[in-house]
Amino acid sequence: MKTLKNYFYVVLGLLFSANVIAQNNSSSDLKLIKEYKGGKLYEANGFLVPVIEGSNEEMGEQYGGLMKDEMQKTFDLLIKPELDKGILDQETIQFWVTRAYGTGSMRTKQFYEGVAKGAGWSLNDVVFLDQVMEYGIYYGKLHSFAGCTSIAAWGENSKDGEMYIGRNMDWSEAFLKFPTVVTVRKPNDGSYKMATTGWPGMYASFTAMNEKGVYIDVHDGTSMGGSVVFLERPSILNELIDIMSESPSLDAVKSRFNGMNNSVSIIFTIADKNSAASVEASSLNGNRVRLPKGESLTVVNTFLVDDWGLGKRETVSNSLRRYSNMEAQVAAHKGKIDYEVTKELMDIRLFNEDGSFKENGGCTKPALQDADITVYQTVFDINKQKIAIKIPVTEHFADWTEIDLNELWK
Repeated sequence: MKTLKNYFYVVLGLLFSANVIAQNNSSSDLKLIKEYKGGKLYEANGFLVPVIEGSNEEMGEQYGGLMKDEMQKTFDLLIKPELDKGILDQETIQFWVTRAYGTGSMRTKQFYEGVAKGAGWSLNDVVFLDQVMEYGIYYGKLHSFAGCTSIAAWGENSKDGEMYIGRNMDWSEAFLKFPTVVTVRKPNDGSYKMATTGWPGMYASFTAMNEKGVYIDVHDGTSMGGSVVFLERPSILNELIDIMSESPSLDAVKSRFNGMNNSVSIIFTIADKNSAASVEASSLNGNRVRLPKGESLTVVNTFLVDDWGLGKRETVSNSLRRYSNMEAQVAAHKGKIDYEVTKELMDIRLFNEDGSFKENGGCTKPALQDADITVYQTVFDINKQKIAIKIPVTEHFADWTEIDLNELWK
């Protein structure tokens, strides 16, 4: 296996040359653009929404048939140049494929097999593209730079007592070169229906909700929990799909995390209709569940559970600044937070135009002013099963676009 010290940065360079999918349509209506064996691919304001149903293999086949063109673009930019240059070899690919497929649940295996069938790809290509994030962290990511932020408000903090969750996905601006994909799954094996956000050929629950109102999102935790990736543990990204497919409540999700060791250091926001929590996961030192002090929660990229013994440390993505900002914003809007107010709070910028911190600021970074940029934003109305999604970056701007999950899950 060849050492790929700079793989992560090579990936970013390749991503910059990707074709941009236009995102300047202001309509939030879903437009049907393709069908394949019971699956449907919609477009809304530049976002892609594949709706797939049936067995795990059937859903995978529908995804592959609907998304193969976008998957091919992603593969050609991320993986093919490395193969052509000899930087990446088949031995390395086979290792990561064996790890993900071999330790995956039957749900995971069957979905992968279906994608390969629908796209007309080899199983190795399907699995490796899905694993490129964890693979990239293993070979090249030396420190955290991602600065995601989530807020949850319910009970006395929300206008009607219901649960509202806002989330900014902050990452490399290179990921603006791909369409953001909201995949809607409708399984027939007794698993819960779910919706996940990701990119073409990457299926993990980066931001997701199931039909029971269980919610999860992912934040980079490597600056706090260590950047060590454990090769002899199952991929946490695959396990998230199983957790969301099988968990009917927040307590169920907490129990799952209490019983597992993660392959990478990561921070999760987890919630249901009644409450929220955060799981701070270190690949080296296990998991801690952080419970809310009241009926709201803010999650950033710093471990905040006291018994880690780390202290409250700032990151290059201004985690503690974002945390204090959003804690203050939620407190200032106590009893008023609903779907629309959550959008407003997530839109408040962290920086002024001149790069100084904004007074009474928020967390959104529509320009590259520290270590990353806000590649997408989501707001979830958990009770009504609605999601609003937005890209705030000027060159790729797509305003808040609503997706009615309740309607798509019918």
